[in-house]
Amino acid sequence: MIDKLIWYFLIYAIIGYIVEVLYCSFGEKKLVNRGFLGGPWLPIYGIGALLVLIGTFEISFNFIFVFIVTVVLTSLVEYIGSWILEQFFKIRLWDYSTYPFNLKGRICLKNSLLFGLLGLTLVYGIHPFVKDFVGKLSEKTLSNGSHIIILIIGIDSTKAVMGMLSFTRLLELYHKRKVEIEERLANIGTTTQARLLIERLKEERKELLENLVNRSHSIINRFPSLKSRNIEKQSHLKALRERLKERQKKR
Repeated sequence: MIDKLIWYFLIYAIIGYIVEVLYCSFGEKKLVNRGFLGGPWLPIYGIGALLVLIGTFEISFNFIFVFIVTVVLTSLVEYIGSWILEQFFKIRLWDYSTYPFNLKGRICLKNSLLFGLLGLTLVYGIHPFVKDFVGKLSEKTLSNGSHIIILIIGIDSTKAVMGMLSFTRLLELYHKRKVEIEERLANIGTTTQARLLIERLKEERKELLENLVNRSHSIINRFPSLKSRNIEKQSHLKALRERLKERQKKR
């Protein structure tokens, strides 16, 4: 049974990735990659799908109950996932503060209702076929496959966590050095030598930003609503997005 759940997790993580990419690409009118991990899967969708399937198993005869339970469960998963990631990385990977009827920017009514509709599609439309497909696999295939799935997701997750930690460290270093430069600029006089130093410091400030953009463009693209609780760091994220947009326009 555990092996089947692992297969379900992967399949729905992949389906969730496809849905997310299509939804975001349609809204932005261009192909947009999404997701915390490097591979074409979103674990939060896999976890959400499993919870929905388990939570609605006894009430699948009533689509209204299925819809309500799906909305509640997926909203909890998204809220808790947002909170955990923010506590760990000190930045918020998605933010719905601009959406009506949102809860602390972590979840919003619009997305919760959309997840409810996806839940109906999952329970009545998709899962019967997935269940049939997985059910036809041999015990050996299920067992070996589940081990491979755990290994691949584990490696991808480790790489993604290290990448995000590297980004947060880079952001912190940029912040500290930028503050130092701003303080020096504020205390420099107006002599010729001082003016030369001002130019060098401004150039260094620009290079710091370019380096941060070069090493973090993938994360910024994947999480366009990336947000920090620190006001100054939030301004750095805004500058990153603006610089990235400038580069994309020049291409």
